[in-house]
Amino acid sequence: MLHTLARYFDGDPVSFEDVELDLDGLTPFQLETAAALRRVPYGSFVSYADLARAAGYPNAQRAAGSFCAHNRYPLVLPCHRVVSSSGIGSYGSLGVQYKRRLLELEGVAL
Repeated sequence: MLHTLARYFDGDPVSFEDVELDLDGLTPFQLETAAALRRVPYGSFVSYADLARAAGYPNAQRAAGSFCAHNRYPLVLPCHRVVSSSGIGSYGSLGVQYKRRLLELEGVAL
């Protein structure tokens, strides 16, 4: 995991899909949202509405945003790749500047 993180912060496209997470206690919606997040590839982004649709809950964009705001596994569940329809959106306690930096690291310009 440390090697993968180092590569990520060096700007190499990496995947964290093989990292096992403790998702006990999550609702079916949260589990599907986590799975949908893992499918958002390095260097790309989706909207909260896109994420909700990909999770099978097309009208749950606010709930998708709430899930991201409380994400226990940043980078592994890449909520930084989820943006608002009106701009970059927030990034919980880590802040918008950190989210912007991660997206720039992945080659995404917003």
